Amino acid sequence: MSRGSAASMLQISRTTPAYYFTAVAHHRLQIFRTDKLKQILCDAFDEARASHGILIFAYVVMLDHVHLLIYSTREMKDVLRLMNGISARRVIQYLKENNFETSLFKLRGETKTRNHKHSVWHHHTDSLEIFGEETFRQKVDYIHMNPLRAELAVDQFEYRFSSARQWAGKPSDDEPLLTDHLKIKWR
Repeated sequence: MSRGSAASMLQISRTTPAYYFTAVAHHRLQIFRTDKLKQILCDAFDEARASHGILIFAYVVMLDHVHLLIYSTREMKDVLRLMNGISARRVIQYLKENNFETSLFKLRGETKTRNHKHSVWHHHTDSLEIFGEETFRQKVDYIHMNPLRAELAVDQFEYRFSSARQWAGKPSDDEPLLTDHLKIKWR
């Protein structure tokens, strides 16, 4: 199906809600300070989307957290675990390969299992079901205004790691993460 074709359109409703979620870095560490780490995060989300049928409508990557507005037919707890897991593995892999020992040390911590030594994400990701268009649009606006509130940009369209340009119909040629916002069927 092509982006935005009639056969692939989704109407946000009680039976097909979108989910707004926020993932916060472990101890609110500002691990996404560099564009490289932000891009690794975007690539990980794109990988999760492609391999598990997730639609990503809007996003912003901040210094210590990320906001996403998504849809999936899977249980949301499974989607969150999947997206957090893939992104954490990619971030830790990059830090190890590039000998960022200080960052890895800061991400060490007590974990519930011994399967991993590092925690990229706080273990309680917040998510909210979105049933209506008005609330959906409010969340999109909130996501896109986040860099302005944090004084990382003076204009929502200048902040690279956000879907604001795509929503305005002015994407750059090298968007960090393409969104599925054209697949939304509005009333």
